[in-house]
Amino acid sequence: MAIDPTLRDALSAVTPASLARALTRAGVKAFSPRGLSARSSNSAIGTAYTLRMIPARDDAAGDLAAAIDAVPEGAVVVIDAAATGLALPFGAILSARLAQRGAAGLVTDAALTEEIGLPNWSAPPRGTGALALVGTQQPVACGGAAIHPGDIVVCTEGGIVALPVGIAERIALEAVEQQRLDLWIQREVERGESLAHLLPPDAAAMARFQTETKPV
Repeated sequence: MAIDPTLRDALSAVTPASLARALTRAGVKAFSPRGLSARSSNSAIGTAYTLRMIPARDDAAGDLAAAIDAVPEGAVVVIDAAATGLALPFGAILSARLAQRGAAGLVTDAALTEEIGLPNWSAPPRGTGALALVGTQQPVACGGAAIHPGDIVVCTEGGIVALPVGIAERIALEAVEQQRLDLWIQREVERGESLAHLLPPDAAAMARFQTETKPV
């Protein structure tokens, strides 16, 4: 599903921290993968396309090639590797195909042992063994976060958040407003104002914020 351009612009304008605060206020839990490192300086925004992988045994596994070929353009591929840190099989080859498919990025709690030509976030390598595909387009756990197919995933060097699609627009607007308020509070502090009335802002501070930042 394509993301509305206005929503994409709003999500691009805020930090993962601002989105996280808005999600927390909305009562959403387990929305941010932990322990993953950005392997590139790029950011990515897209709807989640999920794969689930587990340590391989001798029995048959799912068709990983077919799953990759089904990834829609603009998706952020989220691979749940059971927090193993095992190496993603054929990482460079798979990522090349994902890039060709137009994927926006890759998020996984598997390890990527090769540089890939796609914005990506992965776990440090741990242990030895192979991974096998056991599910596609299912709710997954990645880096301790719950990510559902179709969630809007926002990835930057500063963090990753997954927004339930039904509330994504409201969360984005709240995050934009929160970031405006944070910038205003920072300017007030730099002007010498006391934190006593700014953290959190009291009624008088909020009134000044609204007056001073009101569009002309």
